[in-house]
Amino acid sequence: MHFVVGGAFQGKRKWVRERYGVGDGSHIVWQDGYQAPYQAPDDVHGAKTVVLDGLEAAIRRVPDVDEWEKRFGDWRRWEAAAPGRAVVWIGTDVTQGIVPVDREERRWRDAVGLCYQRLAAMCSRVDRLWCGLAERLK
Repeated sequence: MHFVVGGAFQGKRKWVRERYGVGDGSHIVWQDGYQAPYQAPDDVHGAKTVVLDGLEAAIRRVPDVDEWEKRFGDWRRWEAAAPGRAVVWIGTDVTQGIVPVDREERRWRDAVGLCYQRLAAMCSRVDRLWCGLAERLK
């Protein structure tokens, strides 16, 4: 699995599109966590690459860190089940800056940070995007 993280509007989606050849005829499923919950791995058929975008928004809907660790593991098993598969997670870093006053906003931010740590530990590659430039962390 591959985790791409960075601030808002730093070029994460564009970088992933270029790196994984989105639009060149390859079978890629792009799931948008801002619009709807992610499909489960069992619901994705025929894809070679699955991109799960908007992870921080998806975590807002389900702020249970243990549940996310289970989902990350499910996707890791899906990727390993067939050669050539790739799972790419895209998340905006919301853990820096001023700590929110609102208790629920702090809980969400903490859940995002914990989920990102667990996901990064599971991924074979982690990149941080800043101003459209990728920095490989792992």
